[in-house]
Amino acid sequence: MKLSERQLVLLSVALSAAVIAAALLALALRRPSAPPAAGAGYVAVIGVEGAIAYRTSQLALLGLTASVDDLVKLLDSALKDPLAKAVVLRVNSPGGSAAASEALYLKVRELAAVKPVVAYIEEYGTSGAYMAVLPAARILASNSSIVGSIGVYTSVITYSGLLEKLGVRVYVFKSGELKDVGSSFREPSEEDKRVLQSIVDGVFNLFKERVLAHRRIANASEVFSGRPFLAGEAVELGLIDGIGTLDDAIDLARRMAGLPKDAPARELKPPSPGLLRLLLGGMSPAQKPVVPSVEVLAMWPPPG
Repeated sequence: MKLSERQLVLLSVALSAAVIAAALLALALRRPSAPPAAGAGYVAVIGVEGAIAYRTSQLALLGLTASVDDLVKLLDSALKDPLAKAVVLRVNSPGGSAAASEALYLKVRELAAVKPVVAYIEEYGTSGAYMAVLPAARILASNSSIVGSIGVYTSVITYSGLLEKLGVRVYVFKSGELKDVGSSFREPSEEDKRVLQSIVDGVFNLFKERVLAHRRIANASEVFSGRPFLAGEAVELGLIDGIGTLDDAIDLARRMAGLPKDAPARELKPPSPGLLRLLLGGMSPAQKPVVPSVEVLAMWPPPG
């Protein structure tokens, strides 16, 4: 059936209206939830999910990461919002970069000095993730969650044997004997091992100090062995304060902040990436992860 010119114009207008309506609906769905009523306090819920890392960390290559850049901004937002009377950190993280975990710890400590903070461990709250939530006034966990694994490590992978078989030689010119410590192109010397172990020991001692400053530990030799614990064992050892649910953690935060039982809980999330950023792979070439030969990790289980 051949359409008249008038019908084609009407059809074109109808299609344009449909496209505009769909675009407006998409924008409405992307808008954050409405803020609480003026003067009403709420509990801010912030998720810490995945490996804790900076955007430029090699851990960003392994999948889901809890970007410490975004988390610090969310914690700052809760800190500055007078209506956010308390904060619940909803944690499901194996830890991650020691440096990123330390940065998150410092920001949580800053927040906890001003407002009640409750940490809730859903599945994993190990290594660097556990360190990050230490300043929380209370730490709860689900019954089957895994907690602890207090410690740090670093790995050096060498390809010298493989390169030799392939007939590839690497020449390195350096200003000092240890300038290329951790290089993948040669086997580590005894001095390399000593330096790397001293770095790991230094970061671990800092981690240990953090734990002892915030928790009353029942069995230090076992806790600081690096092993993870089920939630029940973690309570007995003093690593966490109790077992419960996310709702229990939110209710506890309400009570600590003096909020009514029906005070809302509002999840704070980083802004969604724009369409252009998604099309470009999430980051500009200048932000692509760099892969250092050595990165100190506070993470369990180790990345595969």
